Amino acid sequence: MKTPEVSWIVLYLFSGIYLAQASWWYLGIIGSVRPTMREIVTSENKETNCANMNFLSEDQRKLCGKERRLPKVISDGASLGIQECKHQFANRRWNCSTYNSTDVFGGILKKKIREKAYIYAISSAGIMYSITRSCAKGELDNCGCDMKVRRKDTQGQFEWGGCSENTKYGAKFSRKFVDTKESTTKTATSLMNLWNNEAGRKAVKMKMDLVCKCHGVSGSCSIKICWQKMKDFRSIGAYLKDKFDGASLVQYIIPKNKLKRISKNMKKPTKKDLVYLEESPDFCENNPEAGSLGTKGRQCVKDGYGLDGCNLMCCGRGYYTTVDDIREDCDCKFVWCCRVDCKTCTRKEEKHFCN
Repeated sequence: MKTPEVSWIVLYLFSGIYLAQASWWYLGIIGSVRPTMREIVTSENKETNCANMNFLSEDQRKLCGKERRLPKVISDGASLGIQECKHQFANRRWNCSTYNSTDVFGGILKKKIREKAYIYAISSAGIMYSITRSCAKGELDNCGCDMKVRRKDTQGQFEWGGCSENTKYGAKFSRKFVDTKESTTKTATSLMNLWNNEAGRKAVKMKMDLVCKCHGVSGSCSIKICWQKMKDFRSIGAYLKDKFDGASLVQYIIPKNKLKRISKNMKKPTKKDLVYLEESPDFCENNPEAGSLGTKGRQCVKDGYGLDGCNLMCCGRGYYTTVDDIREDCDCKFVWCCRVDCKTCTRKEEKHFCN
């Protein structure tokens, strides 16, 4: 295995190849697509960790370098967002495709469509989630549990205790790290990205559980100690997926430098909603410039009526079927003593793929 120092040299050279379209999402690719490079973000030398990351902005490198464990925590958050995006869109024409380069999502980031809105929201949420959870676990030096929550009145129903997760700190860090490039410009795209970044962070704050533990004699609950904890990230991804389906088409008002709904007859988007400026392509054909890989070769459900059904997934091009013989154990019996005897059964399994 390479030493962390050697790995950083490899990363430094590799990152320069794609520097023109570099992005911090590449930290998530290191964690999810390139697990063998995982040691890159675990070096104990905090200066080396972030200084060589040419795919980060200068401000991001400075923020990342404040603590030696931050690169790994940020990488975990980026990977969390990417994997959740892939899960939520696995059965859609656009399935959150990623590329093994530092721009990660390819041409779709050049568009102002709702798919990009989801990418930004779930990614911002992923960084916030990872930072917040690491603070609660004591893995970072500059943060810890949320003590201010204990000021809230519980009306005598329970007492605050334990370690409430500090989402305020997580949101603040995410805002500084994720929003840094967008905050320096005033364009329609930057406003859209900032809006959706914040919507992702609000989703994390909304998805909080009150976790309690009882204390008392013989199992009684004479004292109830509670703390706040974030829900699992899957529920946050699903919540933002619903926001994606109901995302608002907006327009850029130049004199006021703000986004506004395109018609008064449309619902006014709140800061919890996702917004976009352009309609999406159909993602039927391969078009790298539009961030579309097409659906040729994608598996589909033969008689399905959903988005994963062959009719919709294949865009009317039809599909082909493969039949595989699957061999598996069956009719297993326990024989005294001591073994299990099984027969081998064969079944046919059909799979359907888009033309």
